[in-house]
Amino acid sequence: MSRMKTTYVGCSTPKVDALDKVLGRAVYAGDISFPGMLYGRVRRADIPHGFIDEIDLSAAEAMEGVVCVLTAKDVPGNNRFGIAFPDQWALAEEKILSVGDAVAIVAAETDEIAKDAIRAIRVKYRELPPLTDLHEAMADGAPQLHANKIGSYKKKSGGHHYPLGDGGLQHDQKKRKSEFLHNTKGNVFLHTKVRKGDIEKGFTQAEVIVENTYKTQVVDHVYMETESGVGKMDEHGNLVIWNSCQYPFRDRRQIASVLGLSQNKVRVIQATTGGAFGGKEDINVEIYIALLAKATRRPVRMVWDREESLAYSTKKHAIEIWTRWGATREGKLCGMEGKVYGDTGAYAGLGIFVVKKCGIHLAGPYHIPNIKVDAFSVYTNNVMASAMRGFGVTQAAVAHEGQMDELAKQLGIHPLTFRLMNALDVGLSTETGHIMTEDVGIKPTLEKIREVVLGDESLAVYREGLM
Repeated sequence: MSRMKTTYVGCSTPKVDALDKVLGRAVYAGDISFPGMLYGRVRRADIPHGFIDEIDLSAAEAMEGVVCVLTAKDVPGNNRFGIAFPDQWALAEEKILSVGDAVAIVAAETDEIAKDAIRAIRVKYRELPPLTDLHEAMADGAPQLHANKIGSYKKKSGGHHYPLGDGGLQHDQKKRKSEFLHNTKGNVFLHTKVRKGDIEKGFTQAEVIVENTYKTQVVDHVYMETESGVGKMDEHGNLVIWNSCQYPFRDRRQIASVLGLSQNKVRVIQATTGGAFGGKEDINVEIYIALLAKATRRPVRMVWDREESLAYSTKKHAIEIWTRWGATREGKLCGMEGKVYGDTGAYAGLGIFVVKKCGIHLAGPYHIPNIKVDAFSVYTNNVMASAMRGFGVTQAAVAHEGQMDELAKQLGIHPLTFRLMNALDVGLSTETGHIMTEDVGIKPTLEKIREVVLGDESLAVYREGLM
């Protein structure tokens, strides 16, 4: 059979923006400028938790070259925003929940003047003890960082599934909230439950049980281009933002809400983006630029320094996983129990999705008939955690692959053989009860690895016990 001639499928095609990037012609958000453009900077909180007693703007406002200084009282619309749940202040009102919370923003004729101005702003706080440990934050009697939480999310094998969906609660907040049970304690933002089979039966059948706790750390995306953007009001009174982002329409919705504008009065244009990896899904500079551009009626650019980006941008979740797995002497998995604790920081971001996904992927690509998992997304006073590549699944992999290795060792079965014995296949069900009906890639992948190990003399050390 002759192969059909195609233009793109199966053909090598040049990346559309590659030449501009390698020749330095690509225009990033921080490269865009307009006549009369101002420079924006953020005065951030110096403490992780406390009340704002006083903000003294007088020295900053008196500086030559400072055009505008804004605080929470100057926000024309809703002073709350967030992708999944509007729990972040555009500009902090009364209370600080994390180091780096925006207290005031400045627009000035030069970036240096803007930097001097934010240093001149004096803030008096009443400090509160910070909650930096997620278990302390979950404890009975711990200070409540947020009054409103989602509650409990139930996912039972074969049961009904209530996803938050793109944009989460903001689309229909009352309806979405009614789908969750408000029975979480402490600072648990969301409790995800996975139940499959009979967990007691599973561990009764188990002849070998492995129990461990795994911890992953906070990770920064460290994209080459830091957070940046430019905004201005056009001749029709519309706000236009050029930014380094991942979801322009999500950004537009949140910007419009804070500015008190209808969405058709806000346009977000994604400039060439110099890396994101999930770190630019959340709002960073956009709302600050929008507020300053609307207040001054002049173009405003804001570019974060690397230090600012590392200190205040969203992070990959630090997750703690306790889990125990059981298997028969013959090498078949029969039970898995786990508790996942995700530190989502001071604000939700996409933490509800990330920690939930970690919980529902804790079994990995393996068939386990009896499962009980509880995943907790927890508020603390740490920097907000949100999306990063892998989205909770990579943290789960640390645990499930560690468990598979240790079980294989205790059973005396080669770790590759043990994985092949328990890998998902057509007709088997995932952790959440989804029956696999078409091709499943894990077994062919493992078989290929087995073939390579057996055929390559340099890998002979890995062959012992491999069948």
